Amino acid sequence: MTATERLGTARLFALSAACALTVSVIYIPQSLLTSIADDLGVSPGTASVLATVAQVGYAIGILFLVPLGTRFEVKRQVTYQAFALSCTLLLAALVPNVFSAAAAFLAVGLVANISQILIPAANRMSAQDRRGTTNAMLVGSLLVGIFGGRTLASLCTEWIGWRATVVVFAMAVVAMVPSTRWALREALPPESGQKPYGRLVLATLRRAVQNPILVRSALSQACVLATFNAIWTVMVLHLSGPEMSWTLGEAGLFGLVGLMAGLLTPWSGRLIDRYGARRMTGCFLFVLLAAMAAIVATNSTPVAFGIVMFVATWANQSALSGNQVRALASDAARSAQLNTAFSFIVFLGGGIGGLLGPIMYAWHGIDAVATAGVVLILASLVQWWLIPDTAADEIRSPLSPSVEPALAASTPAADQP
Repeated sequence: MTATERLGTARLFALSAACALTVSVIYIPQSLLTSIADDLGVSPGTASVLATVAQVGYAIGILFLVPLGTRFEVKRQVTYQAFALSCTLLLAALVPNVFSAAAAFLAVGLVANISQILIPAANRMSAQDRRGTTNAMLVGSLLVGIFGGRTLASLCTEWIGWRATVVVFAMAVVAMVPSTRWALREALPPESGQKPYGRLVLATLRRAVQNPILVRSALSQACVLATFNAIWTVMVLHLSGPEMSWTLGEAGLFGLVGLMAGLLTPWSGRLIDRYGARRMTGCFLFVLLAAMAAIVATNSTPVAFGIVMFVATWANQSALSGNQVRALASDAARSAQLNTAFSFIVFLGGGIGGLLGPIMYAWHGIDAVATAGVVLILASLVQWWLIPDTAADEIRSPLSPSVEPALAASTPAADQP
């Protein structure tokens, strides 16, 4: 069976839906920040720690759970983690105080990294000249999940409260299991199941240290995700604050800006396929830099601010697609290990950004957060400039014969220590 037959449009949409839903749960604390703070009797600044621990848990889970894809079938691992995720969400809905909430959302983050298992699996199932588009489709679905989930969570909280909202998400995770298993029925099987688990984790770390393309691509995107989380973690505080005075539901609807940006992200994948990952990633980063600077001038004007955040969010997710394609193309035979190391670094940076945002906001409002974002994107551009060329940087549509071998489909079995 060819890669094209393994991953048709229907299956790609099913996997995209699973990615969107499972990533949305780690952003629940961001969208429900004020409700959780009021219910648990803490300040919004203290409650923002929940957003950080969910992101840190996500990064840790990537490092220690995603490598299990070389020992278990993708379908089996996704099923187990989906049920574990549902259980941890139910626990989060029952917490009595902020300390137990932090532990619960850390556990949610640990098992919520299902999309990081599905993305490399989908790329291996995809035709060679469609991998940029496939990756961008799945990356775009993450943005749809993040912001669609934010909007839904905010609206549900006004109707049924934040605890019942978390229960709704737990039920939705269970409901998506059958369609995800169907989409993965032709996934390539693992072949290195006898390798000790400890060696898998150590091999992942070793591959990261020895691969400068991976490290610099991941550090570049870590700065981008830190910027993204810094801004969006404080978005509810800014919109519901004295300057804007929006309700929680209205602030949640602002997430539709990010949702629309997510729908546009697959188009970025076509640009990456056509013009190369290096060139387009640099363009996305410069667009994001301009958007961060524009926040200072537009943050009190709803329409202009919405346009700027749309552009910034689209550029953020497009840069993720470009950086990820470059990282995986640096050693396509070991794409599973590379994706694990890449995602761990990126989401660890995102967790730091989630902590940085409230600190900067408490100091000098959204302007300080945007200024920090400018600094982070400049650091990202430095890393982008220093990344050596990869096969992905030469991609044209259709792919040239010299590039195709470098992007050949791989399974986790090929990942050797």
